[in-house]
Amino acid sequence: MVDCFRLFLLINFSSSPVYYNFFNAAKLTVSLIFCLTFFSETIGQTKRSKEELLKALDDARNDNELLDVKIELAMAYFEVDNKFSLQNAEEAFDLATAIGDTSKIVRAGRLKGQLLRRVDRLQESIKILNTMAPIARRNRLHEDYKKILNALAVAYTFKADYDNALDFHFKSLVINEAEHDRVQTSVTLNNIGLVYFKLKNYEQAIRYYTRSLDLKQNDVAAVDLDMLLINLGLCYNQIGNFVKAQEFIRQGFATCKDGCRSDILVQGKFGLGVSFFMQKDYDQAERNFQESYKLATSTNYQRFQIENLVYLGEVFSARKEYEEAKNYFLKAEKMAGPLGYSQLLIDTYLHFSKLLNQVKDYEGAAAYQKKYIGLKDSLFNEELVKNIAKVQTNYEERENRATIASNEIVIKQSRDLNIAGAVIVLLAGLLVLVLQFGNRNIKRVNAKLSEAKEVIQEKNQELANKNKDLDFQVEKKTADLARANSSLKQVNDELDNFIYKTSHDIRGPLASLKGMCNVALMDVQDPVALDYLRKLDSTAERLNTILTRLVIINQINNSKLTVERIDFESIVSDVLLLERKKGVPAELLIMPQIDDDAIIESDKELVRIVLENLIDNAIKFYNDSDRVKSFVKIHINSMPKGGVIVRVIDNGIGISESSPGKLFQMFSRASERSETGGIGLYITKTATEKIGGKVGLLTTPEGYTEFYVIFPASPYKEAEKFLRVSSY
Repeated sequence: MVDCFRLFLLINFSSSPVYYNFFNAAKLTVSLIFCLTFFSETIGQTKRSKEELLKALDDARNDNELLDVKIELAMAYFEVDNKFSLQNAEEAFDLATAIGDTSKIVRAGRLKGQLLRRVDRLQESIKILNTMAPIARRNRLHEDYKKILNALAVAYTFKADYDNALDFHFKSLVINEAEHDRVQTSVTLNNIGLVYFKLKNYEQAIRYYTRSLDLKQNDVAAVDLDMLLINLGLCYNQIGNFVKAQEFIRQGFATCKDGCRSDILVQGKFGLGVSFFMQKDYDQAERNFQESYKLATSTNYQRFQIENLVYLGEVFSARKEYEEAKNYFLKAEKMAGPLGYSQLLIDTYLHFSKLLNQVKDYEGAAAYQKKYIGLKDSLFNEELVKNIAKVQTNYEERENRATIASNEIVIKQSRDLNIAGAVIVLLAGLLVLVLQFGNRNIKRVNAKLSEAKEVIQEKNQELANKNKDLDFQVEKKTADLARANSSLKQVNDELDNFIYKTSHDIRGPLASLKGMCNVALMDVQDPVALDYLRKLDSTAERLNTILTRLVIINQINNSKLTVERIDFESIVSDVLLLERKKGVPAELLIMPQIDDDAIIESDKELVRIVLENLIDNAIKFYNDSDRVKSFVKIHINSMPKGGVIVRVIDNGIGISESSPGKLFQMFSRASERSETGGIGLYITKTATEKIGGKVGLLTTPEGYTEFYVIFPASPYKEAEKFLRVSSY
């Protein structure tokens, strides 16, 4: 609850009060509602003990209850008892697959993948997480999808597959920053820093660690602050700033005090060992490495067992105790190979080769040098460098675009403020003139008022008598109107509630049905059965689409507008990407044309709904005749006196214009191809009117079908005039 209200304050009071406007007020309201909802949902909830959960397993009345308890056990003992947690996650995944519940399949699969990485089964972890990612995205399981991206990125990091690791990390970072999720943003920044640390790009690693630290230091309940401080210490070791390195590591220990987790102690002691080793204080280095290794062994933290073995080998090699050093390197090699820790294996080969050279075992040294070169070249090749550069460039370009957009907003606000100041000065001058002129007329008016006063008093008496009768009638009519309004509001609320509850009640069985179809499609081999299953899955998807659109109508009618600058190019790109994923006919040509100055201030989600429905309609009703070159044109143009007009033109199967108004009514279908029961155009009209716009249907001189939308900023007649004279 504390985290929720801290987020509420940061969102709503981080910007300058000079620019506080309707948008800020909307943010204030929405975020406060979110916090209150979060509080109401979480109050009274307590974490069940292991014994209570095990008893709940025995008391489970059916497979669904058993599945829920298994998932709860896996989550409750995550990072506490990873083996026990993994066992429950695997059983939950098998049970969810048997039931066919897609959301539970994804959640259990995601937990299984995260835990497999924590018990050093990297390849298995990557395999199941890559399987779950597209399912989570396709079914819009957003929170699970974000965690899968992060888990995949970490697994690829430990596997030394650094380009894939960075790619998934940056995807996760973009999502978290867009959602203003400070906690997950700081976690992702820390993980990106770890990738650059592994790539030995320590300056870049420190940059991302520091960005993560800035977020965590402003968070009174920061997650993993102790680990981040130790990571910074490890970086400063590598650039030779040992004082700062040890200072960060000790700050990490001070953060968790006497309650430090075992992995914090393992990595912290290891970091101190590295610092002393690089300063050639081998006794202090050995003591810290041995303590770290002993604790890593007791907790089965195999990655840091190998890290400590490699450095212990270096310590004894530096002391010229070659036989002892050799034993450590052999043990590290034996562990790192089967676990897939390629980077640690590279380090082991390199230091072992150097050791064998020192003892003049040149044949053995050459063999390990060959292993080192072969493995390093397979990982750190030209393709990896290109891929990392490409991933980083794509993210930095996105950051630059966001920065430019932010600067443009600040400039616009400054310009608006200057204009407002000039207007105020002008109005003040006019007010002085009006007051002077008015003062001369006051005396003349007062004289006339005195004469009229007596007449008014007489009229007032007459009006008072009439008002008594009118007041009685008004009170009666007001009471009737209040009762009618109350009745209408009750009916409307019941209808909204019915639509909301009905859609959600139906979605549960639909999710199970789709999940069973997904499982069956993987297992069934019979072609006829597969065809029926695909048709069943397609029908369920269409029903889910209809339910989703009914909920959208309800949201449109009851939502508050959130006004912001509209980037039509970005919205159209997202819509076309979605359409291509759904499947666009290969012969259909889509031609977007967007003016650079086509800019409005409006509600982004409602504008997107309008464009998505119109473009989807044009694609859906394309002309599949071999004699016609089908196309869809999307024209977005600024209007002469302000505002934007959007026109979607196609040469598809056509729509009759005899009664165009009926097309925008609910459940009115323009063609038998319609799969949503005639709701799409009704949603378009409702969303357009919500933001003060107008939508209509025309037939072009060439006989093509054209839907147009005028987003508000000028009278409709001028917009229509512009429409008629514009080229197609």
